[in-house]
Amino acid sequence: MTTAVVTDSTTSLAPGVLERPDVRVVPLTFHFGEVETYTDKLDMSNEEFYERLRDSDVFPTTAQPAPGAFVETYEVLSDYDDILVLTLSSKFSGTYESALQAAGMVERPVHVLDTRSAEMGSGLILLEALRCIDEGGDFDEVRRAAEMAIGGANVLFAVGTLEYLARSGRIGRAQRLLGTALDVRPVLKVADGEIVPFKRTRGRKRQVASIVEEVRPAAEAGRTLYFGHIAAPELLSELAERLGVEVKLVAEIGGVVGSHVGLGAYGVAHL
Repeated sequence: MTTAVVTDSTTSLAPGVLERPDVRVVPLTFHFGEVETYTDKLDMSNEEFYERLRDSDVFPTTAQPAPGAFVETYEVLSDYDDILVLTLSSKFSGTYESALQAAGMVERPVHVLDTRSAEMGSGLILLEALRCIDEGGDFDEVRRAAEMAIGGANVLFAVGTLEYLARSGRIGRAQRLLGTALDVRPVLKVADGEIVPFKRTRGRKRQVASIVEEVRPAAEAGRTLYFGHIAAPELLSELAERLGVEVKLVAEIGGVVGSHVGLGAYGVAHL
């Protein structure tokens, strides 16, 4: 029995993952106004996107893939017995529903899981599923490995401003941090598929310190850390240095997620 894995473009991909024949990525899209549509992580470089985000008066919107895009992907993987689909949180997007609807349109086993995460968190969940495949696990074992990773995924991230989350409508329970005092630098986390406030700090140094304090036990235990940032490599390097770890997995967060969290965001995920 062979298993393939399908995910969406908001999942951070470790080196070599995209080249695997048993992995496919279905992209989301983002839009500037009514006429400009771009495919996430393909049609525009991250540098171009964030320059546009900074300078444009038009705030980008994002869109889930149509069910047909998933159907096409499932059919391409006809050589595999089973397909496991890992999507970003259903509280962030309708991508999970599109994948689920598509699963009902094909005559083959397709199991769709909501990762309740995105980017680095989803990337770690994907790696766990692939590890199980590489160790010879059957479909049920691969699914269970992914489900355990979903339950254990931790994502902490820092933003310079809550403006982008508020404008995109993805601010979740972090809404209560809006309108706080000058130079408040919030640290947020993804919990049960939505963005929630973790800690309110003043100044960048305390913001970094709060992430270090929370993540240090995982780093000291040797757990895999997946770092991510938006035009903030120096902050990410500082975070890794203070954790005393080498950066082995790092993602430049793409436009779909980046349009929600904004320039200067950085963070880390672990299981």
